Amino acid sequence: MRFITERELRDQFASGIPEQYETPPDAKLTPAARQYLLDLKLYKHPDTHPRRQAAVPSESGRKPEHMTNLNAHEMVCKTHPRILLRGKLDMLESEILVLQCSCRPEWRAPLEDALALVRAVLASEVRGTPVPAWKLDGMDPEEVHRCSHHPQEFGFSGHILPSKEHGLLAAQLNRLRALTREVELAAVQAFWDGQKAGREDIILALNRLSSFFYVLQLRAVRR
Repeated sequence: MRFITERELRDQFASGIPEQYETPPDAKLTPAARQYLLDLKLYKHPDTHPRRQAAVPSESGRKPEHMTNLNAHEMVCKTHPRILLRGKLDMLESEILVLQCSCRPEWRAPLEDALALVRAVLASEVRGTPVPAWKLDGMDPEEVHRCSHHPQEFGFSGHILPSKEHGLLAAQLNRLRALTREVELAAVQAFWDGQKAGREDIILALNRLSSFFYVLQLRAVRR
């Protein structure tokens, strides 16, 4: 399966915009290419494609259980990369909530910031809007990045490797760090068009969130 990019479409339409466009059966559109066709009013909903009409039985008016809404206009299989990304974000949110319920009160505020960012990323992805400006425990994205890469500048003794000697809280924070890395990779896969990744705001937020959990892990070890 190959992906058709926006650049490929622009090159194809350089001599003139066609009256209609059919996506080849052996290809998929990147998000940017789909939006380009939508802007030109050339994009056909998958359910209207002659090869895909069987996906939604018109006689019942109900969608099959293996499909879900990607947005208000498009229905996709639940194995779609963006749907998988939403599932991983949902799992990460649940893991943060579990830790909030079991940790000491002083850890709940920074975890609440992390939870708010996960929810903001999910809402942004679903709505197709930019991720709002955010901070994690008072740190902006650049500060989180610097603290996680140069911990000595922030009062820590240096980098650490996960160890059972660090205790349960540090291990739980390390788990959140690892889970966030998985979500970040899922985001890259969801928005990769074969040449570059879109939604850099989402990818940046998830990258810094994993770094933030590492910073919290450093705090747990120090205490």
